[in-house]
Amino acid sequence: MNIENSLLQEKVNRGIKYFEKNKFDEAIEIFENLRLNKNTKNISYLFLGIISIKKKENTKAKKYFNKILENEPYHQDANLNLGLVYFAEKKYERAEFYFEKVNNNFTAIYHKGLISFFTKKYDDAIRIFENCININKNFIFSYLNLGHVNLRLKKFNDAIYNYKKFLEKKPEDNISKFNLAWSYFGISDLENGFKFYEYRKEKIEPKEKTLEVKKKLNPVEWNDENLDNKKIIIISEQGIGDNIQFFRYLFSLKENYNCEIIFYTDKNLQHLFKNTPFKIVTDLKNLENIDYFQNLLSLPGIFYKKNKFLQGPINYIPIDKEKSLIWKNKLKKFNKPVIALNWQGNKDFLFDDERSIKLIKFKNILNTQKFNFISLQKYFGSEQINKYNFSNLIYDLSSQIDISENAFEDTINILNNINLLITTDTALAHLAGTMGIKTYLLLSYNPEWRWFIEIQKQCFYPGIKIIQQKEYDNWNSVFKQLEDILV
Repeated sequence: MNIENSLLQEKVNRGIKYFEKNKFDEAIEIFENLRLNKNTKNISYLFLGIISIKKKENTKAKKYFNKILENEPYHQDANLNLGLVYFAEKKYERAEFYFEKVNNNFTAIYHKGLISFFTKKYDDAIRIFENCININKNFIFSYLNLGHVNLRLKKFNDAIYNYKKFLEKKPEDNISKFNLAWSYFGISDLENGFKFYEYRKEKIEPKEKTLEVKKKLNPVEWNDENLDNKKIIIISEQGIGDNIQFFRYLFSLKENYNCEIIFYTDKNLQHLFKNTPFKIVTDLKNLENIDYFQNLLSLPGIFYKKNKFLQGPINYIPIDKEKSLIWKNKLKKFNKPVIALNWQGNKDFLFDDERSIKLIKFKNILNTQKFNFISLQKYFGSEQINKYNFSNLIYDLSSQIDISENAFEDTINILNNINLLITTDTALAHLAGTMGIKTYLLLSYNPEWRWFIEIQKQCFYPGIKIIQQKEYDNWNSVFKQLEDILV
């Protein structure tokens, strides 16, 4: 019997060595054979399951781990790995079920913290991650995730502490540095906010335009050098709203320097900037002898560092008189003041669930008899009009507007002919704000960084009234305030 056990252990060890060397086929062959022996059945199923995870064959992995649990329901490794499989599939309730069966295992505890974070049970997440730190102070990802939780809860000083603790051990992590920017903006430390904002994704992984400019034109990155008699190209970046909001800083460049300013942007945005005193390009074909370049969203930080300056509103958006008249005539059929609505941003945005609002929340407002409502929602989100049976309460323009390749071509001229826009945090807010259109912006409890500046200083969009959540993930107070104003 001892000889047999010794031979079995030798085979198990050989299978484990193949596994450690990522020779999975050889390991599978050994463990498939060993699972037929009752003495090595469980360990074989365990490694076959783990190999299946490595090969992204989750269904097969779950089958192997469940084979173990059929005879040993509280097998620690099987429960742990099943939890990890369901966690990877974002089936958090099921994952937690298996983690609960694992005793005093750090990996299980940590992942329960992650589940609490992802399901927005933030108090539980804080308690668990703090417990993780007590268990293992060297596991720095507990600090990282505490930073994420505190950032969501607007506990900005705590978030700064947590991110800095993480960065002590992992100083190259630029994502944490970028999150520091959001935290510093939250406590109105704009100097540090702009400093760490330079670690945004476009700086970590330069986008195509930036790489193209560097390769073809070889300019120097501008950081407040004298631009008199020089040429500088400013590169658009991030979303449409970012470009609309911060294009204003090209006027700051023009006011401060006698230089040629070129803006490199996308074709669908080019028309927005056509009436400005800058050269607008959508390719680099005819450009040469460019001295400097800079990304658009770096300009606010450069000017703030220099003289604590935040550029105020400049309405550069062109109005097409002919199209504006067409929309004016179309909207004449409404015999009450016209309110335009926009409730849904880009559904692929990481935190879209925190800034977009279900149209059903507007039910009381839509049922008032004082206004006519039109929808400026385009693409995703407009289907909610029929979903909530609001087609008799809100006029859907989604099939009529902005058909051409030019972004907001019709929307601009509609905004020019309405009484009020109500919108969530989308590019439309920046467009209306730049145009000086009366706007109510419905804002989450912990919004994007620029709105912390706006709430404190009202410097970007004087025409926008911000109505903000008073507590996390609760829109009730926002709509109560909005209803008090309108109804």
